[in-house]
Amino acid sequence: MKQREVIIQYTPRFPELHEALEKFRFCVFVMHRRAGKTVMAINHLIKQALLCDKPFGHFAFIAPFRTQAKSIAWEYAKHYTAVLPRTVNESELSITLPSCNGSAKIRLFGADNPDALRGLYYDFVVMDEVAQCKAEVWQEVVRPSLADRDGRCLFIGTPQGPNLFRDLFSLAQKEENADWFAASYPISKTNVLDPEEVERIKTELGPDAFAREFLCDFNVAAATALIPLALIQEAMGRECPEHIWKDSPLIVGVDVARYGDDSSVITLRQGLVVHPQLVYKGLSLTDLCGRVVSLYNEKKPAVLFVDAIGVGAGLVDRLRELGIPVAEALASARAIKADKFVNRRAEMYTELADWLKAGGKLPDDSFLAEELAAQEYEFTSTGKMLLLKKDKIKEKIGRSPDKSDSLALCWFNAAPITTEEYHAGLTFNTEADTAYEPLEY
Repeated sequence: MKQREVIIQYTPRFPELHEALEKFRFCVFVMHRRAGKTVMAINHLIKQALLCDKPFGHFAFIAPFRTQAKSIAWEYAKHYTAVLPRTVNESELSITLPSCNGSAKIRLFGADNPDALRGLYYDFVVMDEVAQCKAEVWQEVVRPSLADRDGRCLFIGTPQGPNLFRDLFSLAQKEENADWFAASYPISKTNVLDPEEVERIKTELGPDAFAREFLCDFNVAAATALIPLALIQEAMGRECPEHIWKDSPLIVGVDVARYGDDSSVITLRQGLVVHPQLVYKGLSLTDLCGRVVSLYNEKKPAVLFVDAIGVGAGLVDRLRELGIPVAEALASARAIKADKFVNRRAEMYTELADWLKAGGKLPDDSFLAEELAAQEYEFTSTGKMLLLKKDKIKEKIGRSPDKSDSLALCWFNAAPITTEEYHAGLTFNTEADTAYEPLEY
């Protein structure tokens, strides 16, 4: 076959990143907005496709959504391959190129449709804006697809608090992971934008957004995060002497597992302290009931707030049969401050946030931290706060936020019910009009 020289009009801004991609199997590049990460990634995909020495090479560029992949990468892919003999498939968003062993195909995908990726193998994959991608796309789809041919992967994006992207960046920084490489490129390192423009952006965005988008700071929460990661980390590192909390009534929140992969979690709070959570996976309702009864007999909590949605209602009924003072907690119930919150879920998470600001101490738990930091909010047209739905949180972090939900239940109502009140036949006050006092307990 006759050879000919082809020059692709691409000059790397950061040649060292391409060198790292040649050396390491998995690379995580945290880069500020407008740093040129998409152009860099597309050109590396093209190079790897051309040099692929395996038959029928497969290469992929994955963005959070297929439409996003098309808008940010498709024109670049066509532009930089225009000088090559190729076959372009617009409907499939694919380009087939000659390779060292026949041909190789580059395709664009959206992480919102992981089924389109299943059943395929890949020699090299780029995952763009990883912070917006579901964790299972990497864990359950992309990673297995690289096993057949010792495939490689490049993760690129901008921080958005604790999520898959931050976890991968932390993983890549550990010395024992020899196949992994991490690099961070904040605006102060690249100098690719005019300094005056950078100052204008900084003023317009504000300190938090600028730190996320241009300083590559994972510790700054997303703009809509209810509880900043920095506050969570501070609460987990606090010291709270026993004499401050030991005489406070014990409040218990119980989140009941609904599905096979979920966990039942029990949280114990006394004043300014939350004790290490109890987590149970795969327990039957009967077994969980036994654990709760045992806990009640040992600790004598002032109140048990039990998530009564779905199978949790059965636990509430059984505990009541046994004479345990239990409060039926419904996250969808009308908020106490109904003029401010859409439902009780938004309200109790907000009270939890206020408690943290007031000095509350949390157990040091990375899973709990991730779940709390993933709670995002918005406002309805009437000005009421609404939290991101639980199933959306699960998509975001790759699991159900059972730990944070159990914790938030400890702020379900301001007035704990007593055993005497329950046996007197009084119903729990779910329509109280008194304001929450986070430290009242």
